Amino acid sequence: MATKKQLIWADLSLFFIALAWGYTFVLSKDILTEMTPFYFLGTRFLLAAFLLLPFVWRRLKKVSRDVWVQGIICGIVLCAAFTFQILGIDRTTPGKAGVITGTNVILVPFLYFFWRRKPVGKGAVIGSLLAFAGLTCLSGDEGWTGISFGDFLVFLCAIFFALHILLVDRLYEQREDVDSLNFVMIQLLVVGVIDLAIALFVEPLPQPLSSYGWFAFLFDCLIGTLLAYIVQIKAQQFSPPVHVSILLSLEAVFAFLFSWLLWGEPVTPIVWTGVALMLAGIYITELGDHQKPT
Repeated sequence: MATKKQLIWADLSLFFIALAWGYTFVLSKDILTEMTPFYFLGTRFLLAAFLLLPFVWRRLKKVSRDVWVQGIICGIVLCAAFTFQILGIDRTTPGKAGVITGTNVILVPFLYFFWRRKPVGKGAVIGSLLAFAGLTCLSGDEGWTGISFGDFLVFLCAIFFALHILLVDRLYEQREDVDSLNFVMIQLLVVGVIDLAIALFVEPLPQPLSSYGWFAFLFDCLIGTLLAYIVQIKAQQFSPPVHVSILLSLEAVFAFLFSWLLWGEPVTPIVWTGVALMLAGIYITELGDHQKPT
């Protein structure tokens, strides 16, 4: 049973993780002017894995073959999610990318239905309809023809993030003794190796970064990847699941606000309406899911 102090610490930590992740959408958009997508992801995740290695090295040797296999599978799915996301960010605005990424929460119940035949709750249905209406508003006055290829790529990213949630959930159902840091380490390595391998074949060698480029890269790597995952794992030991999901979904809110304030994303009343509808859909889905008995 978590103490009040531990609960406050956990919730504040999750809030700042969401804040950092929201900021990384703008930073990622900016750094793509200096780094190609696959080199960015490959070096970002491998550096995070290298920095985490001293803390898990001894325990990593004890990881079973089954957990390695599960970690590699989850890492491949996570790699697809981040790859579609960064390719999408390169072709759309950071704010739209953040909000569309957040729809992975709405997709989870539907994927769960097809995977395990678990009924889709009313909250998920209402949430998906609101998100659909919101996405239509985000397309602007052009309607669905205003949905860009970048928006589509980010939506694919949301699908893979949702699938990743289900895979991780299944692992923890099967094996409650899994060391979370070891599992994160395996996935960081998989994402980094795959994206760097692709970069070596399809992209030119990266050029030296500017001072702002280094700031963006290191923030994404150290704060948005390494620290965020470690703190999230620790915070989830004390914070209830409904707190975790709602606080982390604030990432979409912060992504849109940072994009508007720092990147200059054009915003009209219909776009504000679309963001509000999509966020409402996310929260209704989460609340509806967590109110069900487990």
